[in-house]
Amino acid sequence: MPEKLHPLIEYLLSYENKWCTVMDIYNPYGDPWPIKISKNMPDFDGQAFRKYRSHNYIYDKLFIAKTQGIHCGTLESLLAKEPKYITYPIFIKPRYGHKSASSKNCFKIKGYNELDKYKDIPEMMWSEFIPETEGMTDYFLHNGNIVHQITYVYSETQHGTIADDWKLVSPKSKPPIAITNWVKENMKGFSGACNMQYRGEKIIEVGLRLGRGGAYIYSTNNQTLIKAINDLVNYNKWDYNLTKKDLDFKEYYSFKCYTTVPIIYLYPQYTLDYVMKKNNCKEFYEYYFEPEGKGMNMVCYQFLHEDFDKGMKLKKELETIMSITQILIILLLIIGILITLYYDKTIGLISLLILSVLYSTRLLNPISMHVNLWNAQKQALFG
Repeated sequence: MPEKLHPLIEYLLSYENKWCTVMDIYNPYGDPWPIKISKNMPDFDGQAFRKYRSHNYIYDKLFIAKTQGIHCGTLESLLAKEPKYITYPIFIKPRYGHKSASSKNCFKIKGYNELDKYKDIPEMMWSEFIPETEGMTDYFLHNGNIVHQITYVYSETQHGTIADDWKLVSPKSKPPIAITNWVKENMKGFSGACNMQYRGEKIIEVGLRLGRGGAYIYSTNNQTLIKAINDLVNYNKWDYNLTKKDLDFKEYYSFKCYTTVPIIYLYPQYTLDYVMKKNNCKEFYEYYFEPEGKGMNMVCYQFLHEDFDKGMKLKKELETIMSITQILIILLLIIGILITLYYDKTIGLISLLILSVLYSTRLLNPISMHVNLWNAQKQALFG
């Protein structure tokens, strides 16, 4: 994780595996997969930055923008003097990708007078706003040669800084030629995975790791592909005899569930396991928190499905249930307090005790999930 954690949180997270094992809590990044992605593949950008020192210049987003001729600069220089050529809206964000998390401190700016409130955030940059649909590609390179790619096609609908409602993961999808050409030009000699995020034909961010921690690769259920990736990061080898058929998989969709209600309760992992299996979802699913950039609105859950219509139906149902649950918990708390104060203290306290027991079932989830929710809520509230 990019940010240094509080010692207490680090201590609690050290018991994550034991807690999940004792409580038999499902781990979507490990439990279902017969072949695991090698530990030599970085999970986070901070790890990748340290591992690939000869190519970690790509974590400078200002460099990324300049190599594409995008109008850009540091926020500090923009605040000192506004260039005559600048056209609003613009986009501001952290300059270094290995130091920032998700969409933290990313803002669309409509005018120069909006910038002053962001002046104290260090290492920020600005660039022209790119009003295109976002996309993503995992490239696999062997000594600078692109040997394989998987492209993720995003929905055109989005919420604030959240790039998509759903994405298509298909072996048939191809990245824009301009993105591929940039990779060939700027990743010479590199071996490993290169995750490219872009809007239209303009790159906005690069990471030397897999998208979503490799979850999308796992969900191809293609063991040949995973073994090839492991050989690449373990031994700097790629089997050039592999055919398109060898690396093929059945396309599927990734859905994000979104809520505009502050999250105070999360259903236990066991409940999610039941819902996912009942609806024939793929093996990977998780609580996933990503602030929209407006109030407490955020993504709260992510799951995969091979049928688009069934997936969209489930997405809407989960969003409705999640929002109603938060409102119901708040209402029951208020009613319990009112009963205690103005009607019958014993009945009120009993009702609050029952509510507390029900609420405590949110603890039946991975410890990291609570940490991720807290970080997302903190980001939504304070930036």
